[in-house]
Order: sequence, then structure tokens, then C-alpha cells
Amino acid sequence: MSNGNSTRPEFLMEMYRVYWANIARSMEGVWKVLAPITVAGTILAGVHKDYLPASFGISLALVVILWALNVTIDLNAWHRRNLLFVAKAEQEFLAEKDYGRILPAAYRVPSAGWITFYTINAVTFVAFLILSALYAAIWELRDVGFVEGWLLPCIVLGGGLIATGLNAWAQERSARGHRDELFGKAATTETSASEAGDAR
Repeated sequence: MSNGNSTRPEFLMEMYRVYWANIARSMEGVWKVLAPITVAGTILAGVHKDYLPASFGISLALVVILWALNVTIDLNAWHRRNLLFVAKAEQEFLAEKDYGRILPAAYRVPSAGWITFYTINAVTFVAFLILSALYAAIWELRDVGFVEGWLLPCIVLGGGLIATGLNAWAQERSARGHRDELFGKAATTETSASEAGDAR
């Protein structure tokens, strides 16, 4: 690991600025999660008030929720990938003694787990997806025939869940592959044993 003495002060100042920017962006992200929930909720309200056909409206709401869930999966993977690149860049400028002084020692190798914020998003969307499906089954489509009421929502829900599962699997495989390539399997296994579930 090189110390990068000639550019170390500039690097540390830029790192400080980026950390503050990331704090602000994380706080803004709390409000962005409300957008798809608001859209899907408005659609379901339109179904409840008979402004939209039940089968179509419920299917549309499911599409919005599943889209938001897949965006969350992609953003989480993107965030995890960037943490790997940041950690490798830090190692070019920070000395070994800086870990535990400037940065926690655990930050030497980023966590393999999900980012906490995106975990909360994903759980929220999954819960809303379940509630929407229960609303359809218990209220709107309870006495409706399969073809006229259930066929379209079932196609959307089934296809969406399969696509979401494949997306999650592909992103997880990619993220862990990048981590093993950059830090080695020995390092990633060692840090995984000490993780409490939160990603850096």
C-alpha cells in the first residue's frame, strides 16, 4: 500500500467533502422512497373509488411496486460496487496505521451485506406488495371470476416476482464477485465473520 505523500492532503480533503455530500444524499433518499408508494397508493385508491377497473388498477399498482423494488436492488448493488472502488482508492492514499485512526479498521474491506437504507426500502416495498395483494384478494377481487379479475394481476405478480428474483440473484453474484476479485476470498471471508449485517 502506498502512502501517496504528495497528494495525501488533497485526497483527505476531497474524501471529507464527499463524506458530507453522501450524508446529505442519504437524508434526501428517505423522501424518495415515498414516491412509488404514493403512486401505487393513489392507483389503489382509484380502484377503491371505482375510478379504475379493479383488475387493471391492481395490476398497475403491482407493476409500480415491483418496479420500485427492482430499482432498490439495482441501487443497492451500485452502492456496494462503488464502496469497493472507494476502499481500493483509499488504500492507495492511506497508510496501514490510518485504519483505526482516520477510518475504522473494519472499513479496510467493505461489508458484503446489503446497505441498511436499501434494506429498509426493500422491506417496505415487499410489505406494501403483500398488503396490495391481500387487499385485492379480500376486497376487490373476492367475488370476481379468474379470467376477468385474477388473470392479469396473477401474470403481473408472478412474472414480476420471477424477474425480481433473477435480478436480485444476478446483482448479488456480481457484487460478491467484484469483492472477491478486488480483496481476495480470504479477506472477504475474514470480514464476513465479523459483520453485524450493516454495510459500510
